[in-house]
Amino acid sequence: MSLETHISGAEDRLLDSLHFGGKNSASYIIDRRQVTFAPSSASSWKPSGVRLCRFNLADQSGWLDGKTVRLFFTLTNLDTNALVPTCDSPASMFRRVRIIANGSTVIEDIEDHGRLYEMFSYLLPANRRMGNIGETWGGSSTTPTLNHLTPVPSIAAGASRQVGCSFISPFLNQGKYLPLHMMPITIELELDDGDMAFQGAGTVWEITRPRLVGDVCQLDQALANSYAQHLLQGKSLPFYCDGLYTIRTAVTSASRFSFPIARGFTRLSAIYLTMFNNSGSWITNMYNPSEGVANSTAIDDFNWNITIGADKFPIFDCESTQESYYRLRLCEQTHGGRDSFGITPFEYFTNTFIVGQSLEKASGSAHTGLNTRSGSQLTVNLKNLNNAVTLCVVLKYEQIVNLSAAGTQVLD
Repeated sequence: MSLETHISGAEDRLLDSLHFGGKNSASYIIDRRQVTFAPSSASSWKPSGVRLCRFNLADQSGWLDGKTVRLFFTLTNLDTNALVPTCDSPASMFRRVRIIANGSTVIEDIEDHGRLYEMFSYLLPANRRMGNIGETWGGSSTTPTLNHLTPVPSIAAGASRQVGCSFISPFLNQGKYLPLHMMPITIELELDDGDMAFQGAGTVWEITRPRLVGDVCQLDQALANSYAQHLLQGKSLPFYCDGLYTIRTAVTSASRFSFPIARGFTRLSAIYLTMFNNSGSWITNMYNPSEGVANSTAIDDFNWNITIGADKFPIFDCESTQESYYRLRLCEQTHGGRDSFGITPFEYFTNTFIVGQSLEKASGSAHTGLNTRSGSQLTVNLKNLNNAVTLCVVLKYEQIVNLSAAGTQVLD
């Protein structure tokens, strides 16, 4: 068989440049409104006062585009010194984020939100990470450099600034519009300690005028009625999305440490590990046991693997910072469709060290993760942790938020 034989069997298809068919339309969307939701709790927060802010998202007939949801507020520096942010986004000022449907069904409950947000921000492409600063803290007069991609402007003593942010929520970003008239949503945001996201100690600041903004679409009556009829017939609307579960533990032995995790999932997709050494801020310092010392096998001896029952990932221990970087890129390629992120090799070798291990069997396909509900014990095994004192584990898994006439159910 020759190459010509294969060529002759190929199918001709019309090039897009020669295809003059019309584009798909969406006339059933009759309106799109840029709406604002005010908080249902206190209208000002500070670490020494009210820490919890609650937003109730509801509409008589609208469908929320979750990807457009942002939080905006006025941040006032009440200190006599400048307020210098140390994180990529004001989202890292919040310790916990909860999303609740129909008043009682907890869809997401994300602990350690500030550290989690920073980790996933670091894993964005460099240009996206720098661009996000314009939406969050605002522009800076400092020029970005290769080793400092995201200079953040300070807030002068007694001054205020309007800032904005998104927050970690796979549910809001899963791509499907959310029917707020069938599934009203409550978003709860809990502030972290005052110094967590800023430089120095004893910072004093206050948040006022908090508001959530987003786009709500209106469907024509016929299509809206068809969704209602669908639910009344006993059927459901499934929203497929990822879930995130975070857990931290004290490191009891620097030479060899194993951490068993009891929480199980029907499809576990990926595992991320970061460490902390009691230096700097908990949300931004992701400690590398090599501590930035010249890279050699004598120094770069941190080892890790993950076991699930009799299975081991990777089969042989990951034994270097270079291999950890490689496996993190593989993980991001599988789950984000890209293998580049805004972490320089210098940062990765010092205080932005993230371990990522994908458990998907097929990249780009759904439901190919591992079932950890069948009794298989999940254990993280580490060696040569040097001065690490805390391990933070993030489990990424598949879940379905099922909307029916009876209410909302979360399946994981």
